[in-house]
Amino acid sequence: MKVRTARIEKSRTLLFGILTAAFAASGVGAPQSAWADHGGSSSPELTVVGQLSAAGLGIPGGENVTDVWAYGNYAYLGTFDDIACSLDWTGVHVVDISDPANPAKVAFIPAKPGTRNNDVKVAHIETPGFSGEILVASNEPCGSPFLPRLQSNGVGGPPGQGGVAIWDVTDPTKPRALKQNYLEFGVHNTFIWQQGDNAYMVAVDDDNVQDTHIIDITKPQSPREIAVTGQLDWPDDIDAEFGDTAGTFLHDVWVQENDGRVIAYLAYWDAGLVLLDVTNPANPVFLGDSTYADPDPLSGEFPAGDGHVVVPNADGTRALFGDEDFAAGALDTFTFDGVDYPVAEGGFTPPTYSLPGGTFDGPVHWTGGEGCTTGEFDRAANPGEVALIQRGTCFFSTKAANAQALGYAGFIVANDLARGDALVTMSAGTADVITIPGYFVGYSTGEIMKGNEGAAMVAAGIFDGYGYLRLLDVSDPTNIVELDQFATEGVFANPPLPGDRTMHNVVVDDGTRAYISWYAEGMRVVDFSGDSLNEAAHFVDTENGSNFWGVYLHDHPDGNTYILGSDRNTGLWIFDTP
Repeated sequence: MKVRTARIEKSRTLLFGILTAAFAASGVGAPQSAWADHGGSSSPELTVVGQLSAAGLGIPGGENVTDVWAYGNYAYLGTFDDIACSLDWTGVHVVDISDPANPAKVAFIPAKPGTRNNDVKVAHIETPGFSGEILVASNEPCGSPFLPRLQSNGVGGPPGQGGVAIWDVTDPTKPRALKQNYLEFGVHNTFIWQQGDNAYMVAVDDDNVQDTHIIDITKPQSPREIAVTGQLDWPDDIDAEFGDTAGTFLHDVWVQENDGRVIAYLAYWDAGLVLLDVTNPANPVFLGDSTYADPDPLSGEFPAGDGHVVVPNADGTRALFGDEDFAAGALDTFTFDGVDYPVAEGGFTPPTYSLPGGTFDGPVHWTGGEGCTTGEFDRAANPGEVALIQRGTCFFSTKAANAQALGYAGFIVANDLARGDALVTMSAGTADVITIPGYFVGYSTGEIMKGNEGAAMVAAGIFDGYGYLRLLDVSDPTNIVELDQFATEGVFANPPLPGDRTMHNVVVDDGTRAYISWYAEGMRVVDFSGDSLNEAAHFVDTENGSNFWGVYLHDHPDGNTYILGSDRNTGLWIFDTP
């Protein structure tokens, strides 16, 4: 499947929330009917049972609460690192939920210096090497890859650890380290399962093409990698679907036994869903993969991809597959002097689709250098001009701020000779507020533009909404069929509403209900009986706003099933199931 070049580097960095309704309103019409038939927020509201604030967890504000998992009377929450990797709160927070109405933090597992524990899984295993509950936390270096990693005192910190941390939480109030810094690459997600007398884990590799690692954790204090696979091992006839972009990688995984066969469900970003037979974990076998329909069934535009999360239903015949797309618009080419060239929009600048008429144009002026100070520009702007700037030395946002201060209507950064024609999605490295559109082009495009002073560039963006939920029939892995889609009311609101309107994580019950953490769209419960998706209940914090990252469906020792939600800003929420 071909994918848009402007989209290929936007998720690994986890630069959330950079596109909001602060941008100018667009004249592009929104496909409102795409979500109206699925219920919107007119469904019954979930009942809140209990809540523990981020402050009660000892976590500062700034979108720092991440994943949530639970076992028995305890919940476990991971953390992010905005804006510093403080050893005081970056790690895993253990919460006593024996009284769901009054959750209380009882323990803290600190991350290693310069490291965050973003993803958390807890499971009971019974093997010859261990009996009890283990916790696996993902290790990722703290801080944006474009910024110095910071300690709480604001100075540069160590590079941090990769791999996973494995803890014995049989007594959750006294976690005991079993293995630290296992695996050398960054890990963003994991999944644990037991098969006979052995226990296994899949670790998602942030750094390498062969990104699916299967680990034997029968003796969790001595984990042993038994298989590594990825797109290089899979059939040649799917190469065209994967293409050659950086948007092909594993993001999340779920493993489940179906009729004696153990299946791994891989959310493989722009490549869609990949199914592996891991009945023999040391020899994973490719079974099949899905394809994004073109055009997208809801937006009517080229599919964005961004397959982020997947979970099967109880018998493994259906999969709930969620896209995480923070960009409500797309742009992959623009016209300069009448010729089309590849381009990537800035990640911190107003998207083209949000501008009046969904377009931006103007004469291009080569400013003569890297633009790291206003003095490096050869002159201030003439009305409507677009500044062409060379990549190098300083943050993209510094170049943008200087162009903006000198009156340019927009800016273009051309790649340097060493990095050639590769495109990147420019991210902010400063707190400067940029109100002009920005674009990134390859080195050869920049050289052409330098030689055509004053020629016009024209960019026309499209509006295609945020990421949403899909229901897939996976009963035949060689012929995966998309049955239905569900998008909340904010996914296709145009102009976009404030906050992140893409879905994030999903879990399912033993029947036909899916439970989804949907960032600013709150917590959503969706029924998928009859092979259609219809909203059954929801919760949005109308007082403080919602920002739900994680969701877990927990069978509590008190006999009830609760929905646990982790809100990045407001902490742990506990809801009754509808």
